[in-house]
Amino acid sequence: MGKEYTLSQQYGIVGLDGMDCVHGSMAKRAALRGLAAAALLEKLLFTDETDGERDLVKLEAGLSAGLEEVRHIKKKTAKMLEKEMANLLQADGVMEIVPDLLGSDLDYETAGIDLKVYRSDNNAWLSVTESIRGEILEEGPVTLECVSLLWLFRENGCMHEIFSVREQQQIQSRMQELSLSDSLYGIIWKQEFHKGLELGAKAFLRGKRKLFQNPYLEGVNLLFPFLDRRQSIFMEQVIVGTSVEQRREAVKTTLLQKGHCVEAIKNGTETLLQIDNMYYRIWPKTITVGRVPVQGVSLMPVYR
Repeated sequence: MGKEYTLSQQYGIVGLDGMDCVHGSMAKRAALRGLAAAALLEKLLFTDETDGERDLVKLEAGLSAGLEEVRHIKKKTAKMLEKEMANLLQADGVMEIVPDLLGSDLDYETAGIDLKVYRSDNNAWLSVTESIRGEILEEGPVTLECVSLLWLFRENGCMHEIFSVREQQQIQSRMQELSLSDSLYGIIWKQEFHKGLELGAKAFLRGKRKLFQNPYLEGVNLLFPFLDRRQSIFMEQVIVGTSVEQRREAVKTTLLQKGHCVEAIKNGTETLLQIDNMYYRIWPKTITVGRVPVQGVSLMPVYR
């Protein structure tokens, strides 16, 4: 990613990735609040007028007041922010609109429902996330931009897509140290704009999206808010007499034909499918539809 992107643009590359570009959802509402919060931080911290010595008392008051508005942002305002950011990133070639993976789920496919999502360029997505990972997980100075993005991703509930549980523990300790040594970092890190009903271990998908118990959450002490931004889906295919590799290749071929970016990735002793910018594990499964058994595979999101 050769171009230098602003704080809100970097957030948009990660926060909007995989979000439905037409319909609303809990995850999308959280992502759009993040856009508003990023714009607020830019105004308070990343303009020419904010350079130099800062009045931390005034800044904290302004941040708290601004985040109160973010929490109650109007749909029209949020939609405008979404459109502006999506158009900008698309014009720069780092975001596109593609079929939603959920559209390959048996229920949606048989109903003929056409779903579209934003997909960030993988190199751009990695450029943002790996830069933050390198800065916060390694020894050395941590920039205000890095802390701001970490905070935005925490409040958006997508830290688990970027950091493992062990890394999150490391981040928690590092941020506690940074907050003690730099009051500005402490002011940012203690602020919140997420909504408890949307984020947390009890978050679930509504409507026709399948409810499922995410094994990632079992026995995990969550340090940061968690939100399922990706869906578990069921794809119909013959599984009797097939090998794991054959099932994986069949899924890969089908999704490539539908416009997804798919690659098999080794993860220790297993092989995952990287579909667009998310990793999935494949499980053979048989479901019953109108008393008729249907063979297929279930794709489960894999978090770090």
